[in-house]
Amino acid sequence: MIEAITSLDAIFALSGAVLLVFAAFTFADQTNTSRWGTGLFWALLGTTFAFGGILPYWVTGGLVIAMAVLDGCGLVRRGSHSESRPEEQTAAAVRYGWKIFVPVLMIPAVTYASSLVPWGQNVSSDRVVFVSLGYASIAAAIVALVLTRSRPTGLIQEGRRLADAIGAVIILPQLLAALGTLFTAAGVGSAIAKFVSGVIPEGNLFAVVLVCCLTIAGSSFLMGNSFAAFPVIMVGLAIPLLVRPFGADPAVVGILLLTCASCGTLCTPMAANFNIVPASLLEMQDSYGVIKFQAPCAAVMFAAHVLLLWAVAMR
Repeated sequence: MIEAITSLDAIFALSGAVLLVFAAFTFADQTNTSRWGTGLFWALLGTTFAFGGILPYWVTGGLVIAMAVLDGCGLVRRGSHSESRPEEQTAAAVRYGWKIFVPVLMIPAVTYASSLVPWGQNVSSDRVVFVSLGYASIAAAIVALVLTRSRPTGLIQEGRRLADAIGAVIILPQLLAALGTLFTAAGVGSAIAKFVSGVIPEGNLFAVVLVCCLTIAGSSFLMGNSFAAFPVIMVGLAIPLLVRPFGADPAVVGILLLTCASCGTLCTPMAANFNIVPASLLEMQDSYGVIKFQAPCAAVMFAAHVLLLWAVAMR
């Protein structure tokens, strides 16, 4: 019993159940001009979470394609959500004071505390983190309801409002998480290394460093994830072209390339959690405003990484 409720499948099933509830509320939302398309999108996404472990892969793939079609046809839209007036929000902030942060701070605190508990040698770190995060979120939601004396439906409506604000890009992190594995399995890193090795002048350390930095930043830009791009470029490019021929420290090269990859993350809409979702949640007029603000900093960081990696590799 304990094994079942502390499994990743249990957390995915609970997440799917929440999304299916969002779908039901969306179907009943008369203010949404595309409630059937939007509700179907959340229902399909909830199904992939709740039953993804037992559905055939081709069925899950078909559901993802259906979600992409719904969004591509403009059928995923935001409804009209009743929000409290600014003066009401200010009064509530004064009334609750610092206590309003308790549910928010509970999530990282409970997640971290759970990671300190011995789960056993056969339990992966991913399972510990995600299971702890899932149940910490449930505990925080309960505390928030008790603190504000709100109804459970209020919690659901607020969650649905945030989901509507994010929109279809909510599925992007899951898709990008699989992209890095797909690139590695397909041998993209080896193909890039083969092409680059034929272009770079032999023995030119600066050219190798520049190409490594450009490639990992560009891959991160395309995949929206530094950690997905890192193993592809490190194995396919940095090791055979920089570490082995020039004797560079692989640990230092790895750290610098990983942080250099963030230069691409700062400039891409593919990093939806960082660059697109905040703009949606803050209702910014320019959905690319976060990227435009970060781009100059990314350019300076990139130049600094090239020079630093070059200096380190020459030692």
